[in-house]
This record gives sequence, C-alpha cells and structure tokens, in this order.
Amino acid sequence: MFSVRSKWLVVLLAFLLPLAFAGFTGHAWEDYFITLRSSRNLVEGHGLVFNPGERVHTFTSPLGVLLPALCTGIAGVDHEEAALWLFRLINAALLAAAVLLVWRRADTLRLGAIGRLVFFGLMLADAKLTDFAINGMETAVLVFFVLLLWSELEAPAGPRAGWLAVALGGLMWTRPDAFILVGVLLVPHVWFRPRQNGETAFRPAWSQLARGILFGAVIYLPWFIWAWWYYGSPVPHTIIAKAAYTPPVHLRDLLYLPWQVFTGQSALLDLFLPTYWIFGGWPPALTQFAHVLTVIAAFAWLVPGWPAVGRRLSLAVFLGMFYLCAIILFPWYNPPWSVLASLALAFAADHVYTRAVVASRAWLKVAIRLACGFIVVLQAAQWVASAWQMRMQQTVVENGARRPVGDWLRLHAAPGDTVFLEPLGYIGYYSRLKTYDFPGLSSPEVVAAVRGGAKSYAALIAKLKPTWIVLRPVEAARPEFSQHPVLNDYALVQSWDASPQLDAISILPGRPWNEFEAQYQLYRRKSSAGNEH
Repeated sequence: MFSVRSKWLVVLLAFLLPLAFAGFTGHAWEDYFITLRSSRNLVEGHGLVFNPGERVHTFTSPLGVLLPALCTGIAGVDHEEAALWLFRLINAALLAAAVLLVWRRADTLRLGAIGRLVFFGLMLADAKLTDFAINGMETAVLVFFVLLLWSELEAPAGPRAGWLAVALGGLMWTRPDAFILVGVLLVPHVWFRPRQNGETAFRPAWSQLARGILFGAVIYLPWFIWAWWYYGSPVPHTIIAKAAYTPPVHLRDLLYLPWQVFTGQSALLDLFLPTYWIFGGWPPALTQFAHVLTVIAAFAWLVPGWPAVGRRLSLAVFLGMFYLCAIILFPWYNPPWSVLASLALAFAADHVYTRAVVASRAWLKVAIRLACGFIVVLQAAQWVASAWQMRMQQTVVENGARRPVGDWLRLHAAPGDTVFLEPLGYIGYYSRLKTYDFPGLSSPEVVAAVRGGAKSYAALIAKLKPTWIVLRPVEAARPEFSQHPVLNDYALVQSWDASPQLDAISILPGRPWNEFEAQYQLYRRKSSAGNEH
C-alpha cells in the first residue's frame, strides 16, 4: 500500500529533523548539566557522584547519566560540545528506529494514509520531543522503548518474551517511574480484545507476558542492586528531594480529574503545547488546539465500535493522566505520553476517514483531510516557533547569563566554598562548587533542612549559611527576605542581565519564560570577603 521510499523518507526525517534543530538552536538543557557533572566525575575516576566523596544519587535516569559518560569518555572531559553531539546522534538514531518500528507495526495493523499523516506529522513536529531528544535529556531513549513495548504488544502473532524484556528493562534503565508507562500499556492490552464474527480473536499471551516481565526485571536488577549498595538506596535522591514539594493527592481530586481534562483545566494540555507555555507569550488558540487533541486522545476509548488498537491507546492515555496530573509535570516528562496520544489520534482519524469512504461521503472525506492537515501544519508551526525560542534561550540566556555565573565562580571562589541556588545545571557544572540547591537535588543537607521546617529560600540560607548565593531578582524580592533579612549578611558582588538582548528581539514566542531565566544576582557572605582571589 505504501512505497518503500515513503517509509525510509519518514525514517530519515526522524533522524535529520532533531539534528537540524540542534544545529540551529545549539540548545543544551539546564538539567543536562546536573547529570553531566556526575558523568564527568565518573570518567575522571571520582565515581558516579555529583561531589567527589559524597555518594548521593543526584540523577534520575541510569542511561541518562551513563550514555553522556560514554560520550564524554570518547570526546574528552573538556569537550562538552563534542560529547553532546555524540549523544545527539545516538538519540536521533533511536528516534529513527522508533519510527521504523511504528511504520512496520502500522503495516500489520493496516493503518491508512490519514492515520500515518496524523501520527508521523504530530511526532516529527513535536517540538518538545525534538528538543529534549537533542538537548541532553533521556527523552529519545524513553520514547524508543515505549514504542518497542507497544509494537510488541500489538504484534499479530503475539508479543515475544525477549523483545518485551528488552523494552521493559530498557524503560526501567531509562526512568525509575517508567513502570507507570508499562502498566498503562499492559492494562488495555489485557482488557480490550477485538472480535471477529462474534468470536474473540485475541487473547493475552500470558506466558509470554509473564516471561517478558520476569526477564525485564532481571535486566534492570543489576542497576537496582548496585544503586542500593553504592548510594544506600535504589530511590534517586532527586525523587526524595522533589517529594517534599509535590502536592498531596486526594481521592476527590482524582475523581474530578476526568472532568477537568474534558473542560481543558488539567495539566494534560501540556502534551501538545510548547515548553513552559504556562509562562505566557503564546497565542491562546494553541490551548484550544491542545484541548481538542487531548480530549479525543483521552476519551476515544469510550466510543463503541472504534478500532480496538486505538481504544487501547486511548485508555493508556486516560490512565496515564492520573499520574501526570498528580505530579509536578516537567516538560521533558511529556513526549512519551504525547507519542501515545498521537497514536490514539491517528487510529481515531483513520477510522472516521474509513467510514466516510465506505459511506461515499465526499464532503466528509475532504473535511477530514483538511482537519488532519491543519493539525499537522499547526504542530509544525509550533515546532518552528519553538526552535527560534530555544535558539534565543541558548544564545542569550544560557551562554550570555547562566553559564557566565558558573565561570565567574570557578575563577573567584575559594576551595571549600558553597553556593545556594535554584538553577543547578550550568552554574553547578561550571563552578564545580559544593551546591546547596533548591529543592535539594544535589544536597542531602537541603532535604534535611526542609524536613526540619526550613522550606523557604530565606530559611534555608539562614540554616545552611552558604558562602555564595545566586538569586534571580524576582526571587530576591520575595517577601520572605523582608520578614527574615538573611541577605543583610551578604554583599551583592556581581549581576548578569540578558534582558536588553531579549528586548532587542522583535519576535520571540514564549518570551516571558526566557525573561524569567535572563537575570541573576550573586551574593557573597560578608564574613567570607577574604575568600575571593
């Protein structure tokens, strides 16, 4: 039905588009440098730690730290850009492999041209997926294993235990919360069973599923045991630190959540919106666009007679929303869920179009084609706008404001100095200082202080007494510093402000987020004035 040329063109686009995005933007995510500091320490022989001598699990993804370590070992510890490009090539190759998996499974599932247009259009033009595949995060690895798992579960002959194990083990090696993704794919796989002539045509291959899960656990077990031995706990310290600020989940909220999703008042909108869109600076119509897509993706499983494959995907999105809307939803968490939602939309669109063809309704076929084309065009426009935004973020903010703070501290701070800050990545990596970050991703001291009741910046600074403090002006202006004037013990020694450069850019989608990250003030403890050299 589809030419070999079409398949390989889509695979090639999946490989080249992220690299083109990387070449244009040069974007390296803030959190990547948190992980990279541990990767570099491993390569330099200090162990897989943020601070040499402190066995603290300061990263979330095992593969997310080990692959950059491999790339750093190949490129050299002082060649961060070359190492990142190696990591980008790996991620781009994994996205291309994921697209090939989906194309082949789409052949066996008889997904038509409209469905493929919707899925591959939404996936390839997903700005967050593209960006977090090249900016140093583990997103592309996660998406590959998610689609490998889905492809195996939907195999006509049933899933193969070996490939299930690779998918399940790979997911857990990528993110410790990936068992949620596994669960939301397995439950619909067991529940929805397509029928032919009134007879069940599909039954779960229980033995294969059980063996796949068992072997997947065996694949993950070495890391689980090693992390428990090395860090004293298999739970990443990043999760422990964030837990203190994750809002509690109440049963009433969970019961009300489907209505919130239906009315467009939930975090599920993030699946089809730009990074940190909540800061503003994007057309309001984008939220309406995201609202329509998420409602269809999350509730299509309720429609009788729709293809069972699509209903299983939709139910996976529906189940996943209870997790996504119960946590602090960072943008790099979205892409695997966006991919599942896009697949659900693809099968929904293909089903509606097929029925229009059978009913010989020419006007409906044209309307569906136009609607699907519009969806892809709008997604692509968002991709282009995000590429421009991230180019400015990297050029003006990261290279012009955030990294210089770390470089300055590297030159002027004394050995043994400590620094309190929230943006841990660039500043922590380039300064090499002992960090007291908020909410304590790298610092058990901060977590202990928070548990002791010191939850504000002012209270933490008073408790920990760092040598240096890095604050955004909006943070320094918080009322807490008037109520607890700990900054009186510090002197403002340096400021960085990239706002004038941002102001000079006439068109900048999502400008408020860039502006929020563009200003920093550096304070030194007055009793440490003699430490500068």
